[in-house]
Amino acid sequence: MKFNQLDYICEYYNVSKEEAIKLGTRSRGRKPNLPGSKTCKPVSEMTMEDIWDLKKRKSKKDIYDFYIDQGAWSTFRQVIRHQTFKNYHISIFSAVESAMKAGVHICEYGCGVAPFSFSLANVIGKKADLDISLTDIEGCEHLNFANWSLNKLKEDRGLEEINIYSKPVKVNKLPTYDKKLDLVIIFEVLEHVPSPVATLTNLIEQMSPSAFIVENFIKHDDDHDHEEEDENYENSPDLSTAAAEREEYYNLLKSNFILKSQNSPFMDPNGTRIWQLR
Repeated sequence: MKFNQLDYICEYYNVSKEEAIKLGTRSRGRKPNLPGSKTCKPVSEMTMEDIWDLKKRKSKKDIYDFYIDQGAWSTFRQVIRHQTFKNYHISIFSAVESAMKAGVHICEYGCGVAPFSFSLANVIGKKADLDISLTDIEGCEHLNFANWSLNKLKEDRGLEEINIYSKPVKVNKLPTYDKKLDLVIIFEVLEHVPSPVATLTNLIEQMSPSAFIVENFIKHDDDHDHEEEDENYENSPDLSTAAAEREEYYNLLKSNFILKSQNSPFMDPNGTRIWQLR
């Protein structure tokens, strides 16, 4: 039996499926009445831009606070969005099959609701032996929900050999892991990170020999006129400091990893790539 994160979000926030889908469906200018939970307060009548504008967002703490201030916004958004990505999630794990050995340590970095880990834990055998580390901003609601839903899935499926760890990013401290990382997935995250270079350096220092990283780094056009015509567009807090490090970030990847997928950062700047540590 497979379990659905949509059902879990309904349980966690005490909403119907119809309400969950409405709360998580993207559209320009929407101001959803997001419910609170045991781990966050309700957020109502604000766009994402309104939430961002609650503070100047100049310091790292102010930027990190944005992910706390938004309450359950990203939780609902990501659960709904990734409902159609489940086969894609599994295809990523299939593409790094050599890493998927007993005792593998997977890190979903900037995990949000941890959709990749959830999809994997939904299909693996009940005796599968693996460690999963979930990393996102300390105190953000989507990390709270990710940890709860993955542990609930572990219990519902009887996955006795899986260990789940919450390893948050703190304002002045990147996470440390208790075991070397065999696979890192960092999906649609780097454009929101104050320093992609510092993030990658920290991960490289904690990776096992021949480890894999699956990453993308979304590069938006400077001209956003097309957004006015896209009713599904919803502004996101891309950081100029992240964009400024893009070239250095990919040079660091090329120096330490072998590109295993066919799409180069130059030819496919927004593509998802698989790299293996040299």
